[in-house]
Amino acid sequence: MRIAASMMVMLALVVSTAVAGSHHKKHHRNSKKKDAIIIDKKVFNTANLPFIPHNGTALFTNWVGLNVDYQYIQPIFNLVNSTASLSNGTLLSRGESHITVILPPEYDNILHPAGVTIEELNALATADNRLQRARFGIECLGRVQAVSEPDKVFQQAVQIILKNYREVVAYREEVFGLFVRKGGNPALFDPNNFLLHITLGFRRRNLFVEDGVFKGKNACIHKMVAR
Repeated sequence: MRIAASMMVMLALVVSTAVAGSHHKKHHRNSKKKDAIIIDKKVFNTANLPFIPHNGTALFTNWVGLNVDYQYIQPIFNLVNSTASLSNGTLLSRGESHITVILPPEYDNILHPAGVTIEELNALATADNRLQRARFGIECLGRVQAVSEPDKVFQQAVQIILKNYREVVAYREEVFGLFVRKGGNPALFDPNNFLLHITLGFRRRNLFVEDGVFKGKNACIHKMVAR
């Protein structure tokens, strides 16, 4: 009888511990979900925004971008820039937001030498409003850091890392086709070798792949969800 009673007590303790543990894990998961940075899902409504051409005569002034409504980006910048663990007020903002689709170095160093013009890239982007209608998703809040050369200055950039942007890649694939038809070397431009993001701000200056940083899922530092 005593053995049976002891076993019943031990079983009750195991069950109660398991239930408590399960409740703790559930609470932990919910807490993590609540901790996610929330961005307004209207940020995805880019189809009704104008396409903004970026044409220039100087180096790095020609590029293609998907215009994003800054009113949904600014609250995220303000939150990040006022959070000690994220930036502690060190970020500079451009006061606008976009997704760069054709990078300035890609145009200057690869596409333009092959005879591809910025007017042709803009025409491809605006046909049926295809680029502004392109869909994308939110992966996370990302941050990249590097010590720039040769000045040895610490640089930092914070961005919204994106995902599920197949339609943007499709645009780049069409650019690739144009590039090859004009005699461009296919090995110089890979339409799929691209990491989409929205820059929130940076310390001193923005950072690029030339600085040795990659703004993909690898750079995630905080969960972000759209709702």
